[in-house]
Amino acid sequence: MSPETLRLELKRNRQAPAVARAAASGRCEGLGLSMSVCETLILLVSEVVSNAVIHPNAPPDTPIVLTTSITDDTVRVTVTDTGDGFVPQPRKPDVTQGGYGLHIVGKTARRWGVDRLGGTRVWFELPRNTRPCHQSRQESRR
Repeated sequence: MSPETLRLELKRNRQAPAVARAAASGRCEGLGLSMSVCETLILLVSEVVSNAVIHPNAPPDTPIVLTTSITDDTVRVTVTDTGDGFVPQPRKPDVTQGGYGLHIVGKTARRWGVDRLGGTRVWFELPRNTRPCHQSRQESRR
């Protein structure tokens, strides 16, 4: 299978995470990803896009760009904003609200990172499992 890509330009607003989740969900179904990979993909897309809406030091009218590339064994998502970048910090255990987004990405993605190529880019990779997303949990255990 050749790499397949999706590029989505999102407005930096409160609707961006929902639009990104819907796009990721549609991508899952079209590519026959497993339910587990679909659920993780949607969660991580939501977290990373939410961070791109809330945290960047960038003009509010600049877009967030979500790209997804799929190969035989990997799903890679990159979210780019025009912010100044940041250095990921470990989660502070005494903070009870917020701060879980990148912690969740770090715990569930195969690989992930942050760079400043063309703005701030946060990317993650998930292993691709080809069992169809629409199978029930019981069917997928067979």
